[in-house]
Amino acid sequence: MKRKLTAIITVAVMLLFGTLTADAAVYTVDAPTNGNTIYIAGDPDMYPIEYYDTEDKEYKGILPELYKKLSDDSGIDFSYINSGTSNEQYRLAKNKQVEIVSAHAKGDVDDLAKEVHILTYQKGEQEIELCVGFTAIASDDLVKTVTTSLQSTSSEQILRLSVETAVTNSPNDFPVWLVFVAIGLLILCIILILIVIKRRKKEKQATENRLIDPITGIGNSLYFEQWYNNFISPASSPLYYIAYIGIDVQRILQYADPTVSEEIQIYAASQIAAQARETDFCARVSDGRFALAFETPVEEQAKEFIEQLLTRLNHFNNDVMLKYHIHFQAGVFHLDQPNISCEKALFNARQGFYHARETGEPYVFADAKLLRHEEYVNGLKKKLRDALDKKEFRLYVQYIFDGKGKTACGAEALSRWDSPEDGVITPSDYIYMLETAEMIDELDFYILGECCRTLEEWKDTPKKNLWLSCNMTRITLSDENFIERMKDIVRQYDFDIGKLVIEITEDAFAESKQQVSDNITACKELGCRIALDDFGCGYSSVKDLNDYPIDIIKIDRELVSDSRTEKGRRLLTGIIRLSHFLGIKALCEGVETDEELAASSQADCDYIQGYLLARTNPADEPSVERGITFV
Repeated sequence: MKRKLTAIITVAVMLLFGTLTADAAVYTVDAPTNGNTIYIAGDPDMYPIEYYDTEDKEYKGILPELYKKLSDDSGIDFSYINSGTSNEQYRLAKNKQVEIVSAHAKGDVDDLAKEVHILTYQKGEQEIELCVGFTAIASDDLVKTVTTSLQSTSSEQILRLSVETAVTNSPNDFPVWLVFVAIGLLILCIILILIVIKRRKKEKQATENRLIDPITGIGNSLYFEQWYNNFISPASSPLYYIAYIGIDVQRILQYADPTVSEEIQIYAASQIAAQARETDFCARVSDGRFALAFETPVEEQAKEFIEQLLTRLNHFNNDVMLKYHIHFQAGVFHLDQPNISCEKALFNARQGFYHARETGEPYVFADAKLLRHEEYVNGLKKKLRDALDKKEFRLYVQYIFDGKGKTACGAEALSRWDSPEDGVITPSDYIYMLETAEMIDELDFYILGECCRTLEEWKDTPKKNLWLSCNMTRITLSDENFIERMKDIVRQYDFDIGKLVIEITEDAFAESKQQVSDNITACKELGCRIALDDFGCGYSSVKDLNDYPIDIIKIDRELVSDSRTEKGRRLLTGIIRLSHFLGIKALCEGVETDEELAASSQADCDYIQGYLLARTNPADEPSVERGITFV
C-alpha cells in the first residue's frame, strides 16, 4: 500500500510540476527500492521493440525511447528492473514489484489490471498482438498518462523508430530540443487552425463574387482572363511575362488532410499578391496552380523576380513541405509577340512548369526551343492511343537473383514502345504522358496480359520456376473496376497465379487510398504476391508497410549505392532487418558494382537485381538466357 501511495504521489506531483523538472529520465536498476520512480518489467529479447544491451547494461529499443519522451514531457522517472538476459515479467508482475509490464504478447502475463495494444505483427503463420500492461499497484493517473502517450504514437512513427533502432544502438542521444520544436509546431498548428476558421467564415461571402477564388481570396481564372484581355495591349505585351506557378497538391494530400493543402495555397496567394506591383495581376487558376502577369523590361530582371518569389514561397514553415521536400516551381513565358491569347500564353507558361517538374529545376522559361519540344511530345501523346491499339508496346524483362547473386529466381516485366516512326522509346519518354493523358491504366493492363502470357510460355522451359513482377501504378490500383479487369485477363491464360507479383510503383499517387488497399487485398486473395517499388525514396513510405499487405520491398537504387559508406551500410542493414521483422522479403535493386553486390549480400537481402547480374532485354530474346542459371 505504501509503494502504491508513493507512486500516486510521484505521478501527481510530476504531472503538476513536470515543466519545472529538468532531470526526469529512464534508468535500468538492479532491484526495486522505495524511490520516487515508476518500475518497469521489460523483455530483454524483443529487438528492436525492446531489449537489454549487455555491453551498456541498460534497456534500449523503441519502447525505452517512448518512455524517455514521456519522461521528458511529464517529468516522471521510469526504471527498468534488470534481470539480465532472462525474462522476469511474469514473476515481477505476480509479486507486484512493478507498475508496468512492458513489451509482451497479449495474454502472456497474468495478474495485470490492464493491457494496452501498441502493434500487431506477423510471426510465421501467427499474428502477434504486442501490448504494454499495468499491475494493480499502478495509479489511475499513471495508466492514463502512459496509455495516452502510447496510443497517440502512430504505426508510422513506430515503424520509423524501428528503422532508427535497427540502424543505431545510441538512442540515449535523444535530442531534447525536439520537445521545444514540438511545442513550436503545436503553436503553429493552433495558429493555422485559427486561420482556417477565419478563412471559412469568409468563403461564403467570397463565392458570391464569380471573379474571386473562394479558397485564397485572390482572383480566379476568369478574373485573370478578363484582366489579361482588358489590360495587356499589343503595345504593352512585350513588357509582360506570364508565370505559371504550382505545387504538387497530390503529394501533399498523400501525407496530410485537405486543410493543410489549403493553408499552403492561402500562404502562396498572399506572397504572390504581395510581390505583384500596380501593373501586375495574379490569380489561382486551379488547385495548387497560380498565374501571375508581371511587367519587367528584360529577361534578366524577370529571372530575378521569379527567383525572389519562389524563395518566399518555399520558405513557408510548413511541416509537410519541409519533411517531404515539396516545393513550388514555375514556368515563365515572355509575351514577345502581340495578340497572343490568354489561353495560349497560359498554355506556353504551363509547358515551362511541366518541364521544371520533370527536370527538378525551380523554374523554366518556355522559349521557342522548349515549345517545339513540347509540341513533339504532345504529338507523341496523340500517337499513344494508336500504339496501344496496335500493340506496339513490347515486353522486356530483367532477371532477379538470390541474395548471393548466383541463381535467377524471378524477373521484373518492363515495357518499351517499339514505334515504327520513332524507333524504340523508353518509359521515361511516355509514362508521364500516359499519366497526364489518363491512359496509364491501359498500358498497365496490357503489360499484365503480356506477363500472364509469358508465365504460361515459361511452364515447360528452364524458367518454369521463376516468378514475374508486373508494375502497377497507384492510379490504376485506385480504379474501382480494377480487380474485375484483372480477373478477366488472368482467366485467359494457364499458369500458376502464385508466380505473378503485383509491384506497386511510385510513379503517381492514387485518388482513393482505400480503393488501392481493397484492390491490393483482392490481389492477395487471388494468390498473387505484392511488391513495393523504390522503397526508401520517392513516394513509397514506411507507412505503406502498415497500410498494405506487402510481401517484398524493393530497396531504392540510391540507398544501395549509398552502401559504399559505413552509415549507408548500416541504414541498408537496418531497413532489411525491419522488413524481416515484419515478415517481408527485401530486394536490393540497381546493383551495378561488385562492392554494391557484396554490401547487399552482407546486409542479408533476399533478392538482388541490377545491370551487374543481368541487363534489360526483350522477354522473347534467347540470348538473354545465356550464362544464367535458373532456380
